[in-house]
Amino acid sequence: MPRPLQTTAIVALLLVTSCPDKPPRARTEINLWHTFNPEETATLNRILERIGRTHPEWRVHATVIPFARAQNKFRQGAQRCGTGAPHVFRAELPWVAEFVSKRLIRPVPRRSVPLAAFLSQARGASRYKGERWILPASLDCLALLYDRRLVKKPPQTLDALVEHARQLTVDAAGHNATEPTFTPSRTVRWGFYVRADAYWFLPFLWARGGRMLETAPARVHIDEPAAVAALAFYRDLIQRYHVAPPRPSPSNDYEDQIQRFGNGTLAMMVNGPWATSSVLKQPAYRDHPDRLGVAPFPSRTPAAPLSGHGWVVSRCAPDPSAAWALARVLGDVEAQATFAAENALLPALEAAYADPRVKDNRFVQGFKGALARSRPRPQHPAIARIFDDFNPAVQAVVLGDAEPGEALAAVGRAWRRLLHIDGPTTLPAPAGDR
Repeated sequence: MPRPLQTTAIVALLLVTSCPDKPPRARTEINLWHTFNPEETATLNRILERIGRTHPEWRVHATVIPFARAQNKFRQGAQRCGTGAPHVFRAELPWVAEFVSKRLIRPVPRRSVPLAAFLSQARGASRYKGERWILPASLDCLALLYDRRLVKKPPQTLDALVEHARQLTVDAAGHNATEPTFTPSRTVRWGFYVRADAYWFLPFLWARGGRMLETAPARVHIDEPAAVAALAFYRDLIQRYHVAPPRPSPSNDYEDQIQRFGNGTLAMMVNGPWATSSVLKQPAYRDHPDRLGVAPFPSRTPAAPLSGHGWVVSRCAPDPSAAWALARVLGDVEAQATFAAENALLPALEAAYADPRVKDNRFVQGFKGALARSRPRPQHPAIARIFDDFNPAVQAVVLGDAEPGEALAAVGRAWRRLLHIDGPTTLPAPAGDR
């Protein structure tokens, strides 16, 4: 799932001391690439210290890769297998199909964590073409985060979201967006935030009855009337209802969203479990964590995009057995429960939810409720590339530089080229359509 960029690379070396009267034993070098944010990286480093004590035969070199560049970076590194190439990699679940198609990763060994040990959402995502390729370590989806001092009962539909947001959007004179005297240019608190990002638009698309595409057989629906209407609604949260800040910057709207929410000038936003640590560091929540509320995305049908991360082993690993052994430890019940307790990441292993640190974590349980109302994207080698055209289109509409119909028509043409479809389809929606 999309994350803010990280600009620093952290290399963690697990050092062990050998007995002075014995020659040091050769250790297996393992290059670990991951996409954790700074708070999660701190948790990972503590886990790696524990692993260093229990597995002195490994020397793990851990490197942070910014999420926005991680897929391309891994693709390049695993193709070349040069110095510093990844051996174990934290991949987003939808990337697996492409990595398999390019033969960049190794299948999960048959004697590994049983598939039945994982939540149902993780089981499907870990398999592609009848084989397991990834050990899921966490699941996530977009949910509604809200200020419990302002929102007593979170909205459960998009219409209710608009009404809540209008009442909570207030100008300098104290008038809210439902009043004729409200002045949008003088807003001091916003009810909601609209990101110029296609992934954040997805739940609105699905909640309003729109569709993306199918891969078997290949059909594109993103330029159909329901999708166009959904994007118009998303834009109108800014331009018509005046409940969200205008012209969000595509380069830093994620940080802007967190900052506004964290200083109490934003009542509701859509975000994922990974944002919890950052929010709880903000002024409004630092000393009042109970102020943060988590609820499913407001829709009568599952609409939040399902995603998650897990550990894969690349074709470059010189010792695949050791690489998979490290992947299993990094994704075991203890590690997943630790990430849940410290960073609110949702475990993929069912057993982790019995851990008191997970069972009693209000944020984890809130996101797990949201997870139950999520839906996956199709599995296809090109699925991650659909955002190359989708993102600019959504950005242009949200910024007021394009109309929804023309923007999505261009996306439809690009997706048909990507999926090798000659022209638009007007077939009725089949069962199980995404």
